Formats: sequence, C-alpha cells, structure tokens
Amino acid sequence: MKQLLDGFGRVHTNLRISVTDVCNLRCIYCMPEDMVFIPDTSLMTYDEIIHFTRIFIGLGVNKLRITGGEPLVRPGVPHLIKQLGQFDELNDISLTTNGIGLITQAEALYEAGLRRINVSLDTLNEEKFEQMTRRKVLSRVLKGLKTAHECGFNPIKVNAVAMRGFTDDEIVDLATFARENNYQLRFIEFMPLDADDIWGRNMFIPGKEIIDRINNVYPLEQMHLNGDAISDTAQRYRFADNGNEVGVIPSVSEPFCDNCNRIRLTADGKFRTCLFSITEIDLLTPLRQGADDVVIENLIIDAVAKKEAGHKINAADFVKPERNMSRIGG
Repeated sequence: MKQLLDGFGRVHTNLRISVTDVCNLRCIYCMPEDMVFIPDTSLMTYDEIIHFTRIFIGLGVNKLRITGGEPLVRPGVPHLIKQLGQFDELNDISLTTNGIGLITQAEALYEAGLRRINVSLDTLNEEKFEQMTRRKVLSRVLKGLKTAHECGFNPIKVNAVAMRGFTDDEIVDLATFARENNYQLRFIEFMPLDADDIWGRNMFIPGKEIIDRINNVYPLEQMHLNGDAISDTAQRYRFADNGNEVGVIPSVSEPFCDNCNRIRLTADGKFRTCLFSITEIDLLTPLRQGADDVVIENLIIDAVAKKEAGHKINAADFVKPERNMSRIGG
C-alpha cells in the first residue's frame, strides 16, 4: 500500500478539497469585499475532483473534507457527496460551510450520505456578525443549523474564531449556545491569514485562555486521545455535567505540526501540503493535458516528501501566503 510520507515521518491521510473560492459572506479574516474570483473554467470539475480523489485514495488518504469559499454556493454539491460516498476506502467525509445554504440543502446532503458538518459561527450578536461578515444574515445561519439538526446530522461542529476586543466577550455565550443545542464547539485561534491584514498579537487569544474562561463557568474535563486521533487539530474537552464537547484549535499558541496528517487541494487544482505553504503544485494542468495517474501520483508524492516541518507562524522568518483563506480552502 502506497502512503504519503514526508521527511519528518508524518503519514498524510487527511485531504481537504475546495470546490470554489466564491462565498456569500465576506468575513474579515478570510476574504476582502472586492474579491476577484477564480474563473469557472479554471475550477476543477466534479469529474476531475472524483479523479483526483481516486488518486489520493490510492496513496493512502482515508479522510476527506469538502470546503470553499462556501461550497454550497456551487450547484450540485449533494451529487458530488453521493459520488464520493461510493469510495469504500473513505472512512470519513465532512463538509465545512457558513450555514446559509443548509436551509435549502441540508436534506439533500443528508440523503446523499453526508453525516458530519462544520458550521462557521463567530458571534451570536447581529451587529457584530454584520461587522465581521459584512452581511446581515445571522438569522439564516442559525436557521441553517437548526435545519441540519432536524435532518439528523451528527456531529454538528460550530467553528468560532475568537478575536480580542471584538468577540472575546462571547466565548461563554457561544459555549452556552452549543451546550443547549448539542453542538460541538470549536474555537479556532485567530491566524495571520486574514484578508484585511488586521491580524496582530493584540487581537489573538490563546486557546488556554479560552478554555479557562469556559471552565470558570462550566467545569470541563479534558479528553485524552489515542491512535488516529493524535493527529486531531483540536484539544478536546467535555462539559463535566452533560458530556457535550468543546475544544480549541491552538494553531498559533501550541502548533500541532509535529503530528500533522493534512494536505489540501485548492478549487483550481493546486496541491498544498500546509495551510501556510508559500509554494503549491499544479495538478490540474497536467491532468487536463493528458498526464496519466502515475505522473500525478509522483507529483503528489514528491511534494509531500518536501513538506515543511511546520508553519513558522511564531518564527522571525514567517512569510504570509499570497493566497487568502478563501483561495486556499478552509
């Protein structure tokens, strides 16, 4: 069995595929208001995504997440999910969304076989939501979450980016919201990939502080992970009184690069070995020019072999990637 092994002994089994860089929000840490999108002709078709997925499975990938942009703005995602579900080798398929499209598509996604979703929600305050996303649609996101829950999705993870001086006063409110609705809450540390270049240490809240704030109100018990879960990006906890999960993804304060098993394919078919990679490999062009699967495999294997030790966020020589988050894939 082939595997994607890098120079540090890490085996890569977790692939994130972006289907679009388009989004119906303009979150300040992800996309500028005047975003210029990738031309449709440069996007991977669904057939090409299936083709690439088959190649990656042959290299040991067994976990897949569909991302964007906002994946649900691209027509036909439920059909893509159904096609991906035919790969028995995939142990897990999930989708990251801003939740708006779930109002009309949750049922179709569930019928297609999807069971896990991640929904981005940074604030429960309408005014702050509009400031952060530059759109007034909080009620639609909340309705999308409710619709997905009624369809049977489990787990439903709520991803929140905590920003000091802006949403830090809602950390406990979001924890309460997740507890009451049986969602798994994940706080993501604010990372230097924001579209508006507002990131700074003064706005960054370390994961430990987030957990301490919640623990002061709702006592938490840390979950100890074994096996494949060692590559999980989140430090996971349970509420002591009801067992629901909450966690933090401490990419900045406590990088988990040593155990990273994730790789990425952008919507225009560029292969990236790290969210913060400053280089990427074009896989779509050789595929469209008729390259056989062995050629594509070798491009992937070579790129993973050269993967960086880590993202260097805390290093003096850190270089911010040219692509913003929406162009990379969340």
